[in-house]
Amino acid sequence: MDAADVVAESESGDDLAVVKSIFQGAHAPHDFASLAPIGPILADLKMKRMRILHADVYSDLDVAGNFMPSPPGTWDNLTSQIDWAVQNGLSLHVPLALHMPASFVAYGPGETWPQAIVDRYKSYARQLVRYVVKRAFDGGAASVTFEVSNELDVADETPLHYQDWLAWFAQCGTSCSAVANPVVLGYLPLGPWGRALWWIDPATYDLAYPEIWGTGGYPFPGDPRRLTRNIAPMQKIYCDAVADVLADQPLMSNYPGRTIAVAGPAFAGNSFRSAEDPATRTERPTLEEQFIAQMFDPNAAGGQFNVSALNYVSFHYYGDFRNGWDGPTTSLRYVATRLREKLAAVGRGEVNLFVSEWGPRADETTDINYSHKGAAWAAAFLAEAVASKIALGSYLQYTDAVGQAATGSIAIASLVHKLDGVYHPKPPANVFQMVAMMSGARRPVSGLSESNPDIGAIASSDANSAGVLVFNYNPDFNDTAQDFTVELRRLPFAGREVTIERYLIDARTSNLQAFLALPSHPPPDLQRVERFTAQVDSMGVLTLPPRTLGLGVSFWRVTD
Repeated sequence: MDAADVVAESESGDDLAVVKSIFQGAHAPHDFASLAPIGPILADLKMKRMRILHADVYSDLDVAGNFMPSPPGTWDNLTSQIDWAVQNGLSLHVPLALHMPASFVAYGPGETWPQAIVDRYKSYARQLVRYVVKRAFDGGAASVTFEVSNELDVADETPLHYQDWLAWFAQCGTSCSAVANPVVLGYLPLGPWGRALWWIDPATYDLAYPEIWGTGGYPFPGDPRRLTRNIAPMQKIYCDAVADVLADQPLMSNYPGRTIAVAGPAFAGNSFRSAEDPATRTERPTLEEQFIAQMFDPNAAGGQFNVSALNYVSFHYYGDFRNGWDGPTTSLRYVATRLREKLAAVGRGEVNLFVSEWGPRADETTDINYSHKGAAWAAAFLAEAVASKIALGSYLQYTDAVGQAATGSIAIASLVHKLDGVYHPKPPANVFQMVAMMSGARRPVSGLSESNPDIGAIASSDANSAGVLVFNYNPDFNDTAQDFTVELRRLPFAGREVTIERYLIDARTSNLQAFLALPSHPPPDLQRVERFTAQVDSMGVLTLPPRTLGLGVSFWRVTD
């Protein structure tokens, strides 16, 4: 590591701040408890944001057209979660519009509404945005980021009873008439906790066999109709609502220095599976790229949805970021590059990328999210994300418990696991704690080999400290030990004695999975495994003792 040089891969130029911003947000706890029990993890990771998905599920207008965070007698999900966040010094990340407000259900799907009801909904959107902004800023939040919406590229994946409908065909064989199928396809109801694709009118779908799979059939994941007839209209309404609030000088003058941002579309990214023709490698437009065109290009089909307020293009990411979770066109670098190129093509290169939900695995049948495997993945992901020009991120969630459960679902990608009422950090959270201890500017690291991509590093230093995080990661999670030596050069405290600490996450250390398998292992909290003093030479060089690292993460911290 060279402490006198700076590396800047991010758009902002402050790589260390960006690396931290990618993990310093997560979804609110689902166990209805105070955040106090996880207060230490908030402090250790220096968390900054709370994502409150579904917080607006009960929000509505009363008969007079006035905003209600929730109807009388209903749990006020929105206000309580805003207050949880601000009382713990966190800003807000607020996904919106996944649910139709209850008072609009009688009018049917959004695209069938007369203009008066559309205007009523726009009033609802403006009042909702204003309520969140005022409640958050009055409570001391530094920022609010709105997001529209949540994985509408894959939500409502099939009609109700679709699998039974298919099973009847499979059982009946070719001799059966399609019209004889007794299974009736349907949809989730409109309203709270109901249909996600609630703007588009399902009466326009052709559900006959085999037309159901055609361009006029059901809008299966990735169907462009999801964008033009549901996602884009909603994004337009809420971007305009945020623009109206930002233009409200009497309101905003009360909050100098506070920021409001808008993100979307929070896609799961399935359309990147077919982002290239497999035979010719010719690029195909993804749903995300079509979204960007509709938001910013007045000449694009759907240009009527152009917006003035959209700060982030957001998407979700899990799995093999290096090779892609479903082939090379789903790798993190490929996805981010395509999105940035599209933004540049429509003249909006200043719009940043936001990985608004991420974690090692969405699959909850493995131990990756709570073992050293997830720690190695998380460290390598952070390095890849900043190199891919990601500006902001939000880990899946803070805790893994729901409701009154004393013990959570351990395989979820959460920062902590709740076990018999006690919260324990998972290994990815221990990685984030390592990064949170780093300060100053990101420094270049030499000596890494392209022929051995498993070993990587993130380094930083300031006038009084230096930190070098080394990770050993491979997509197959093979636990192959690697030898490494860290040398720090041109340190600003030449000739002085320094204190050196090393923290470790591996198969047995700082590892929740190992601790639960054999409690004689060290506790799952981040473990310091070494502490000693050494002399920096007169040229500012400090060579640390060689060490061996299996699948996992090692962090050297040097303080003057």
